Amino acid sequence: MKLALLFPGQGAQYVGMGKELYDHFEEVKAIFDKANKLVDWDLKEVCFEDKEDVINQTRYTQLALFTTNYGAFKAFTTKGIDVQAVLGFSLGEYDAIAASGVLTFEETLKLVEKRGCFMEECAVQNPGGMVAVTMLDIDTVKEICDKVREEVGEVIGVANDNCPGQVTVAGTSKALEVAEPYFKEAGARRVVALKVSGAFHSLLMQKASERLYKEAVKLTFKQAKMPIISNVTAKEMNEKEVLQNIPLQITNGVRFRESILSLIDQGFDTFVEVGPKCVLSKLVKKINKDVRIFNIEDMASFEKTMEALGEE
Repeated sequence: MKLALLFPGQGAQYVGMGKELYDHFEEVKAIFDKANKLVDWDLKEVCFEDKEDVINQTRYTQLALFTTNYGAFKAFTTKGIDVQAVLGFSLGEYDAIAASGVLTFEETLKLVEKRGCFMEECAVQNPGGMVAVTMLDIDTVKEICDKVREEVGEVIGVANDNCPGQVTVAGTSKALEVAEPYFKEAGARRVVALKVSGAFHSLLMQKASERLYKEAVKLTFKQAKMPIISNVTAKEMNEKEVLQNIPLQITNGVRFRESILSLIDQGFDTFVEVGPKCVLSKLVKKINKDVRIFNIEDMASFEKTMEALGEE
């Protein structure tokens, strides 16, 4: 068995996430309690109850999800199962960074806090959106984005290469509007606007990228204890490349499909998604139906996954 952990990104959050693991594991409780002391709002309340209905606001979402993912990771580590690589999707990459030991949990959390604020502010200053394009190959999507960029002179590009036939595009409202008929003419089954507050993973996030880099360079990046696969390059990155890719990750697309294919080529046959929902698990199955994929988000999924892995 060659195993990689996957950490989900923004969009996987839901009210109540992490609560069962918090109640059952002292290691998870310690993470949530630590996070609660490091931020100026009640992170546990937002994750577990969200009475003020703020969990879907970027500055809250990113910290809440980062902490929940890392809590699921700490639950996983209680069984001592060997991990050969970590991969996070967008925000989830910060969990991979912390899990690998390149930065501490506390350092990474504070970086995530700034990331969320910077991206939220940038989205207000540079309005845009994102659309999901289905049943169209990545090269065709890129060609259409290039065509529209030249035609209207505004930002548009691939934000997420999720799996075969599922690509997310980010850009200005005008560019996305112009691109939609081109996508459909090329054979896209659907072009669906996503409920997001900005054009994430696009050049409209450039200001947030620059501001985050200024914060990141203040930290000391240590050698990774396990390979981290980069969203930007779809390849393993060392501690220096982690720093270099932190600002690039905000403006560049997430190369998830390529990353999974690369890991499979390296002999990885087992993946465990640690965090809410099973978004990445479903994508992995669409990329390669022969690999084994499990998840950990509550006690039922934890026990099922551990029972399966314990048989190895």
